[in-house]
Amino acid sequence: MKFPVKWLALPLVLSIMPAAGAGAPSVHKADDDAITAIAIQAAAQSLKLDAEQLKLAPENIRYDGDWAFMQARLRDAADKRFDYAGTALHKAAQAGAMSDLCVALLRRDGQAWKLIDIAVGPSDVAWEDWAGRHHAPEGLFK
Repeated sequence: MKFPVKWLALPLVLSIMPAAGAGAPSVHKADDDAITAIAIQAAAQSLKLDAEQLKLAPENIRYDGDWAFMQARLRDAADKRFDYAGTALHKAAQAGAMSDLCVALLRRDGQAWKLIDIAVGPSDVAWEDWAGRHHAPEGLFK
């Protein structure tokens, strides 16, 4: 069997390409940053905290047209796992009813992203009905 010479370069090219999701930079970097900033403000507001007291560590931001869905971990200002102490949700967190997850659904409106829905600390799949309720693409949530 004879292979075209150009195929010999394929293993070399594949060996130097970064794997998807393995530290490869997002093609949506500016959008990722804007979405994270909006979600931090909304999460802090829902927890009645100053935004400087809260960080989000995005694990996944999915895009579909003008829609975005972000899954992130709540972090404190020192970049440690968020502790609900000092919030109205502290007792619920102590009882195991809160997670360190934050999920947000956003939609682009012109050049700006607008928050459509957010769940801070859900212990279940709080976004399960967001596709239907907000007429968002179902693929965002899979």
